[in-house]
Amino acid sequence: MGISGGLPAAAVRAHDMGCETLQIFAANPSAWRSPTLPVQAAQSFVSLTEELGISPVVVHTPYLLNLASPDLEISAKSTAGLSDSVTRAGILGATYVVTHMGSHRGSGAETGVRQICRSVDTVLESTDPSVTLLLENSAGSGDSMGALFEEIRRILDCMAGWSGRVGICLDTAHAWGAGYDLSSADAVSKTIALFDALVGLKNLKVVHLNDTKVPLGSRRDRHANIGNGFIGEEGFSALVNHPSLAHLAGIIETPPRPEGDERDLDRLKRLRVT
Repeated sequence: MGISGGLPAAAVRAHDMGCETLQIFAANPSAWRSPTLPVQAAQSFVSLTEELGISPVVVHTPYLLNLASPDLEISAKSTAGLSDSVTRAGILGATYVVTHMGSHRGSGAETGVRQICRSVDTVLESTDPSVTLLLENSAGSGDSMGALFEEIRRILDCMAGWSGRVGICLDTAHAWGAGYDLSSADAVSKTIALFDALVGLKNLKVVHLNDTKVPLGSRRDRHANIGNGFIGEEGFSALVNHPSLAHLAGIIETPPRPEGDERDLDRLKRLRVT
């Protein structure tokens, strides 16, 4: 949900659309630095989300962050940006901060893992302990980190000391791009079982529900509207009704529709068996 009209307005729009949970950028998604959050607007946002029953609130970090970067300047800026997002999330009463892990830029996956862990250690040592950081899986393009479940496990292992404050956000379009089939009930069951075996379902806190325009295993990230891509309605029906996922917050990041974003939300709700 965009916040261009102000934080309180975003909460009201979400409620009016029928949202049960909410993800926002708490800062400019395309900038390293953003103005301080207006105190009154932040307080109003917290009150409104509680009053309207919107929970959990999720903050997504800006796109510029690259926690895996071997470039010292970019690494420092990314760590500072992550810290800023976690701090803002605490002010806004958000439960989770979702961040991309970034790219090792040719320095190697093991170097990337170490860089991510160093940044996370630095941030979590000095930020609000009520906020949980969620690492988002990638589609695997270029040198991006976190496409394979095995690699996500290695990253979590090096953060074992933060097990209560670090989790995973699983993006369905990214998982598809990385080669994990989600297009049928059987495929979803197998992929979720594999995730549990390699990563652990206890670590999964949020699911990004996005269809995809690209073939399985393409290592590309191109979101499609729900039911209009390769995952399709059968896949999303299996996802929203899977017993290990049904209780989790689901965030929709699909392309805007001329008739409004409610269509994707409504389609997922219709697929959900209550």
